[in-house]
Amino acid sequence: MPLHQSDAIILKTYPLGEADRIVSFFSRDRGKMRGVANGARRMKSRFGASLEPLAHSRIQFFEKENRDLVRIQTAEILDSPMKLFADYDRAVCAGHVVDLVDRFLPEHEPQDAVFRLVRMTVRALEEGCPIEFASCYFDVWMLRLAGVFPDLFVCSACSRKLELQDERFMASGLQAVICSACDHRTATGILGDVVGLVYWILKSPLDGNGGEVGRGLRNLHELNQYWIRHYSGR
Repeated sequence: MPLHQSDAIILKTYPLGEADRIVSFFSRDRGKMRGVANGARRMKSRFGASLEPLAHSRIQFFEKENRDLVRIQTAEILDSPMKLFADYDRAVCAGHVVDLVDRFLPEHEPQDAVFRLVRMTVRALEEGCPIEFASCYFDVWMLRLAGVFPDLFVCSACSRKLELQDERFMASGLQAVICSACDHRTATGILGDVVGLVYWILKSPLDGNGGEVGRGLRNLHELNQYWIRHYSGR
């Protein structure tokens, strides 16, 4: 069995027997994987806090052909998210991040952009970024990287590029945008504040300050939840 090493984000753990754990982790260069950490539930486990959810750890593991579970040999913690879990609301947001990554990513497919997104979101939350904004930012990018978030800046009917100030509508089913020059009789209007917020999110990194939070945040959050449900039901 070859020994592999990879930086990873811990997603979830499950008890196995009396002393072991099954660990779901997101490897930067090997994608989402699951492995067994022998003795991880013991009081004096060698793994310590390196297998806690959202911990950024360097994992060494053995992988055997035709086995779903790898065997985790060591885990060295690079960055601990424990400060997040001291605050209930931020812990809930962190759980949401874990849930979407676990739900959206297939097994064994590296997704470096998602890895960087998770790390950026965790850092921003630790630095005091408004929770609602950080969650919305993460959702937009996660949906976009999954190919679910519609392009708000190109008309799906005529392919015209749309500027920030242009009026636009969401087509029936909320999966595509239609400009005002095309037939939009069955479409729904979209707030300019939502478009402006999406533009900011797509152009700016997330940090502890967040971005401009206006009335578009609530509307964008509701749209994100709709698209997440749509993705989950595919």
